[in-house]
Amino acid sequence: MPIYSRTLKLLRDERGIALPMSLLALLVLSTLVIAFALLAASEPVIATNQKMVAQARAVAESGVERAIWALNNPTDLNGIPDPFPGTAPAPYDGSAGIPILNSGGTQIGLAFVTVTPGAATNERTIVATGWVPTNTGNTSKAHQKIQVTVSKFLFKVSPPPAALTVAGQINAGGNVNIDSRSDTSCGNKDGTWSANSTDTGGSAEIYGADGNNTKNQTLSGMGGGVADKRTDVPGTAFDPYILKNADLNTLKAYAKKNGTYYSGAGVQGLTFNSGNKMPNGIIFIDTVSGNNIDYNADGSACAGCTATSDFASVDIHGGFAADASGIFSGMIVVAGGLSISGDVELRGLVYVVNDLTYTGTGNGHIDGAVFSQNVRDISSTTIDTNTGGNAQVNYNCNYASNPGGQLPQGFSIAPGTYKEVAGS
Repeated sequence: MPIYSRTLKLLRDERGIALPMSLLALLVLSTLVIAFALLAASEPVIATNQKMVAQARAVAESGVERAIWALNNPTDLNGIPDPFPGTAPAPYDGSAGIPILNSGGTQIGLAFVTVTPGAATNERTIVATGWVPTNTGNTSKAHQKIQVTVSKFLFKVSPPPAALTVAGQINAGGNVNIDSRSDTSCGNKDGTWSANSTDTGGSAEIYGADGNNTKNQTLSGMGGGVADKRTDVPGTAFDPYILKNADLNTLKAYAKKNGTYYSGAGVQGLTFNSGNKMPNGIIFIDTVSGNNIDYNADGSACAGCTATSDFASVDIHGGFAADASGIFSGMIVVAGGLSISGDVELRGLVYVVNDLTYTGTGNGHIDGAVFSQNVRDISSTTIDTNTGGNAQVNYNCNYASNPGGQLPQGFSIAPGTYKEVAGS
């Protein structure tokens, strides 16, 4: 047979192919069996670890909630005293684990919690580490660490120091009446505070709770007891009463939740009146950009500071309250300037980041407190420069520290502060 024919026959011969194919299939199947066997051994371990990590995180969160409860119950035997002690009492100093139980009463882990003062007087820092099932022994365990900042409404902790507080100059004229005598439930308060002078003209009357019922007496600086007009107040004395970014962000969150937050180009020239009424609650009128105005930035020479063109400019006129009583109850925050005119009745707190002008008519009055931060010192805060008006501010501790009953009075987690600590 020719060589060509024999070669072709050999190439077409399939005898003996079954054995190598069987060996190849056996190899593949063996590999799969080994892989599945390894997965079967490791997957339960991985699943158990993930479960324990999730449980540890939940235990840590339970520790945070326990600490918040302790802060909000200072008179309880298991609470954290108020004012805050130098060191939080055990177990809130991290010295002992707090057992965390499930609904059936079985312990699932331990939470080690440390509570310390925050950056501001109304803030606390909570660090909680959750361990599952425990932090001791040689058995498998997991832990997760969480850090949060909790805060309480600033003026609940530190009520405004006067019926009208202005970190700048005050011009009070006309028939203005500013009075801190009727409510001394949170201490005897001054009539006005100003960083510069407080000028009175016309029939203006300013009374502090000094007990002598004599109007417009002036004290300069921080000494001398209670004053009708306290002038030349140093900047450091204003700091405990100024809403910092964390405070503003918390108030923004409440306003956004309630649909009473305003930002964008419409905040310049925004007017509330009988045609655009303001509902009770937390009203936050932000800058055009929605960014907070720089704190401690004063004057146009500040490089990178918020431009005044970003500030809100708001007007409030008589008939603005949506409530059937005609009285607004709550808090108004304006990231810019505010002008109030007409027969306006308000119970709560007015906080203006920059300048305020208030010209009242009729029976209009503000019961609570007014604060003008005057962050850019564009102009002095003017109260009733119209001699035909009768702007009136009456200090009321409850309305100022709990504006319209709209804000939680205890500690709660400040927005954006929850974080899991890396490496836990």
